[in-house]
Amino acid sequence: MPRRILLSNDDGYESPGLWALAQACRSLDCEVIVVAPDKNQSAVGGSLTLRQELVWTRIEAPPIADVEAWHVNGSPASSVIVGLDGVLDEPPDLVVSGINQGSNMGNDLTASGTVGAALQSHFRGIPSMAISYAMIPRTEVDWDTAERIAAMLCREGIEGAFPESIFLNINIPLVPFEEIKGFLVTRVARRGYFHLEVQGETSGVLTRGPFESTLLDPPPGTDIWALINKYVSISPIQANFTDHQVIDALGERLNAAWSE
Repeated sequence: MPRRILLSNDDGYESPGLWALAQACRSLDCEVIVVAPDKNQSAVGGSLTLRQELVWTRIEAPPIADVEAWHVNGSPASSVIVGLDGVLDEPPDLVVSGINQGSNMGNDLTASGTVGAALQSHFRGIPSMAISYAMIPRTEVDWDTAERIAAMLCREGIEGAFPESIFLNINIPLVPFEEIKGFLVTRVARRGYFHLEVQGETSGVLTRGPFESTLLDPPPGTDIWALINKYVSISPIQANFTDHQVIDALGERLNAAWSE
């Protein structure tokens, strides 16, 4: 039986990045199943669709004929759950979310629907990754570089190269394949945060900023540095947010306050 790869994204089932990813996975002679949102769901993070009935609909004429494809009226994370519990009869060998139109680095990870989708399969112990392309969203690009990189990484994923304790957040630079210097396993950089730009007495829009000074000169070994220097950034992410280094000291401090 061929290996099976479940694909999803947050840009919606019509995104060219999703089908570039599907083409990359088909080149590995794997069975590919797409279960993706029925519309763009960027920046919804790991949100779940809880207050409406989820409906998944088969795509009768997908861009790649031999790929089973479905769209879902829910979030990216919900789409992966639908794929695992509603479409597939057993867990896939790999789950990949992407290829996202635009990078997902630094603090963006908490807001990224691409990452939120990969988290759901990671929680179940399935090898998972989120792949993003450092392009301007919804512009025309040559997907060849991203497709070739995705094929390499998915091959490693189905061969069991990644520890179960982590999932991978991957960012591909927008340069020709020949200019990429290789893979760099990176740590997540600090990237500023969103704030409200007030435009009226009771109205405004969310914008990014203020930026950290390190964004202009990011430390070597970070995801932002890798992308600027034409490396594919691969950040191993763990879903357990606990800072184990401070548990004992913080416990002593708070229990001392309790005793006062």
